[in-house]
Amino acid sequence: MKFVDICSGLGGFRVALEKIVPEAECLLSADIKADAIKTYNLNFNEDNKTTDLYDIKDLPPFDLLMAGFPCQPFSSAGQKKGFDDQRGGVIFKILEICQKSKPRYVVLENVSNLITINQGESLRRIVAEFRNIGYHVSYKKFNSADFGVPQVRERVFVVCHRDHEVDLEAVETRDPVVLGDVLEMDQQYTDLPPDFVAKILKLHNKSSLHGYRVQDKRGGGKNIHSWDLDPDLTEGDKTLMNLIMTERRKKKWAAEKGIPWMDGMPLTAQEIKTFHDVPGLQGVLDGLTEKRLLRLEKPKTLDENGKRVYDTEGIPGYNICKGKLSFPISNILDPRGTSPTLTATDCNKLAVIGKGFMRKLTPREMARISGFPDTYQLLPECNNFDLFGNTVVPPVVEAVLRQTLDA
Repeated sequence: MKFVDICSGLGGFRVALEKIVPEAECLLSADIKADAIKTYNLNFNEDNKTTDLYDIKDLPPFDLLMAGFPCQPFSSAGQKKGFDDQRGGVIFKILEICQKSKPRYVVLENVSNLITINQGESLRRIVAEFRNIGYHVSYKKFNSADFGVPQVRERVFVVCHRDHEVDLEAVETRDPVVLGDVLEMDQQYTDLPPDFVAKILKLHNKSSLHGYRVQDKRGGGKNIHSWDLDPDLTEGDKTLMNLIMTERRKKKWAAEKGIPWMDGMPLTAQEIKTFHDVPGLQGVLDGLTEKRLLRLEKPKTLDENGKRVYDTEGIPGYNICKGKLSFPISNILDPRGTSPTLTATDCNKLAVIGKGFMRKLTPREMARISGFPDTYQLLPECNNFDLFGNTVVPPVVEAVLRQTLDA
């Protein structure tokens, strides 16, 4: 079998394929990221250069094309521009290659939003384009957690076959595993600000911190907020912050202001007084604003294009000032559970906690959480957070390939 590995990243597709067809021959590995190619070359003993997909010309005949084409145009973490984003056009280059080379199999991966963006029009267009050049097409959303990987990572696989449609409903899953099976708990260093770690550890006993989120925009029993970490705040200050955080999400305030509701409405001192009438309220609000826990801002309304803009006639109110990006971490992982989706922007904010320490994920932990074997080599000088935030998960690919190649 001969194959090409487009948008190859760390080589997750190839790791999976080589388990099924060890003798498979790679004719082309292409990625535009230097760190990805450097790590890929190390693991597959090749000397690939960074390659712009649009520079690829004629290829010799091959049997299988695999591609985790750019997800940012379709991702909820991005601007969801779809084909209007230049990177969204990569799929058309892949179509061009397939039209010329006519491989028997095509296996593509992308974010789950591909199903819903533009009311599903983007995915319908991709399916139609492949059918137009002679393929039977099927697609399905899979979660890595169903394939023996301790990560909740939902991705859509689009499978094209020259002869008949592949039954993706028959793809075999694996028994679940938890983070405790893959974490390196002997790695007890700290790569987070020591004063921040000390404040976190002081809040609760260490076992109860598992599964906590560190953010200001939401409440709940397992959230740590800025005001929880400020030793100078009184219990009254913290009570007020918690009340504002909850009240600002209620739809009644939008009705009273006569503007469309949005999640997180700024509240005036008079409005706050209706649910927290205490002596010296204005002074407390001023103090919390000075500490940059609250900010004064006008409410937002919708303009003629449906975009949120500040209401020029609105009365300024108090709103929560910070969000999760204000903190060096966003989640404290629970070894009894699974990791949230590793993303290029956020996986460096996932924390592991143990006896007297708290740190970020190690590269080996990210590899395991992404389903890579321990034989896969990693380079400390590369941005592994970015690489694993963008990778495909080999066990999911392997299951899809087994169903595709055996069909």
